[in-house]
Amino acid sequence: MQESLEKIKEQERPPVLYHGSISPDLEEVEPRRTRWRDKNEGPRVFATPDKRLATIFAGKNERVVRSGKFNDTPYAVIIGSAEEFMKEDVGGHIYTLSTDGFEYDPQKGLGENEWTCQSKVKPLDKTRLDSALDAMIDEGVQVYFVDEETNLAIGKSKDHGYSILKSIRSENQRRGKNVVDF
Repeated sequence: MQESLEKIKEQERPPVLYHGSISPDLEEVEPRRTRWRDKNEGPRVFATPDKRLATIFAGKNERVVRSGKFNDTPYAVIIGSAEEFMKEDVGGHIYTLSTDGFEYDPQKGLGENEWTCQSKVKPLDKTRLDSALDAMIDEGVQVYFVDEETNLAIGKSKDHGYSILKSIRSENQRRGKNVVDF
């Protein structure tokens, strides 16, 4: 059974993965314990085969409180206003990584959209983003600026915020750019 699972995972292995970071000069991406999916999980390098998702993590993202996908459409929920976010938006970077050493757990995080590695990884390439917000919108991430009350409601909702996000206006709609309905 384990052998067949490994074959399935190998067949599903994407050609490359993407890692978003504010850091401009990473010679190696190091495992860190800044994100918690599992309290027993040690430091990891996080990456995704979906470049759209990587843009969410490319900038100074303390205000990004929730992210994921609904019907294959990525979204980001950000506390505060677009104006506040843009004042702090200094851009970021997308690092392209080999898939060697990476694996995903379908039961954790974003499943096949969230790959991890326990060792340092040398980037294959790097792309500079002048604005993390513009990059998210350009890539089709649906971006929602919310207040703390709405954020708490999303966290308590049985549908992971789907109905709430469908009922409010995204930054994409405000700008009239790359609007995708879940």
